[in-house]
Amino acid sequence: MGLAISSCTGGFRVKLGSSGDVDIYALSSSPDHVRARIKVKETDARRRKEMIVATRESLAGSLKGVARIDPFQISRKAEGVSIYNAVVEMETGSPSDDAPIEISEDAIEVIADGETGIAAKPDAPDVFEFDFGLDIDDGNHLKTASSLAEKAMSQLESVDAKMLRQSLDMMGLKRSSAIRLALTRIFRNALNVTELESAVKSEALKIVTPEDRVELQTVKSLSGNGFLNAVVDLLWQETFNSQY
Repeated sequence: MGLAISSCTGGFRVKLGSSGDVDIYALSSSPDHVRARIKVKETDARRRKEMIVATRESLAGSLKGVARIDPFQISRKAEGVSIYNAVVEMETGSPSDDAPIEISEDAIEVIADGETGIAAKPDAPDVFEFDFGLDIDDGNHLKTASSLAEKAMSQLESVDAKMLRQSLDMMGLKRSSAIRLALTRIFRNALNVTELESAVKSEALKIVTPEDRVELQTVKSLSGNGFLNAVVDLLWQETFNSQY
């Protein structure tokens, strides 16, 4: 559609010039669902809204007849950065249904990790993807923290504060619960994998009483099939790290 794009984890980045950049990706937990995400550092609420509206209008105009972009909704805020997500749906009967999409080489720009903060997916044949199916493999070895952190980050991509609060309520965690507070702070600080891992390590140091550790174990068993399972596993491994 004439848009300049570059690779990013799980999808691609659309470069819209003055309107900003938009990451478009499929949810790891549900590949048929596509989301658009933008990160805004503007602190003024009015100007931030104007930027988001302008970005959506620019993207929607370029993709008219191909895909529909819902209005962006706030996902979370942390350290001066506001993250917004929007649902992306392909238009029925679009040309992409029957014909392949051709992208000129000039439109593709591979951006180095240091410039974007998002690692490009490697193309090397010897690079493999981790299997996130279980926390412990057949050899009874814990999976690496980095693989779990990547999974946790992908699970939190489409989660907002309300969804998190409802999930913690359903697990019966009191508002004063140390585990609830730890998970909430991790969620707020999880802007990327590095910051997620740092937040998990910081919160694990605060979980020291037998009661809190028992509660963490309970939460681990309750979150097995939810969007918090990888985050809880990370926190559990870091908290009980001395045992391994």
